[in-house]
Amino acid sequence: MGEALDDPAQQAMPDIGKTGARIVDGARRCFERYGIEKTTIEDIARAAGVSRPTVYKFFGGKMDIVDYIGFAELDKIQELVRARVQRHRNFADTTTEAIVASVQVASGNPYIRRFVEDLEVSAQSQLPTSPYQEQARHRWESVMKRAQASGELAADLDPADVVNWLSRNQVMLLRVLDQFRGDEDKLRHIVRRFVVEPLLANRTITSS
Repeated sequence: MGEALDDPAQQAMPDIGKTGARIVDGARRCFERYGIEKTTIEDIARAAGVSRPTVYKFFGGKMDIVDYIGFAELDKIQELVRARVQRHRNFADTTTEAIVASVQVASGNPYIRRFVEDLEVSAQSQLPTSPYQEQARHRWESVMKRAQASGELAADLDPADVVNWLSRNQVMLLRVLDQFRGDEDKLRHIVRRFVVEPLLANRTITSS
């Protein structure tokens, strides 16, 4: 089946230049030292060696910086997922393993968890027009096209709706991951049986 997922959607990350990058680096150091909630714009400006107004020239506020970092972290997670998911699998196996891997890798990332723990941010990220969904559609594009061409994906499903469904389930699984108590096989079974199999044209397909 080729690569499991496409390269991350780099177009979702605006070019912020050297000064913007310094602000982001300063913010990262502050977040690691003080935590996201306790960090102030003044802390970030001081760490970046710029003025407070300069920070606002690039970002609307602290949480805009957090969101920017979050998209960068999604790219990193994507690379880790690509490394974990085996090549040349069928759609069901590829999708199952990609979801399991992404949830496990993302669970310890505070920037990604913001998409889960902040209900407003979580709701916004699931809108079809959100940068998060645009990035997700880009990542899954070739997988969906191959699944349609091979007849693995149910014919009545829109690939964009499928990607949104997968994204929503990843968020839900991140919220309840602790309930699996590290049981990867149970997590994989739940993902396969309740998330992936309903998408298949032939629901009796078995793992390859």
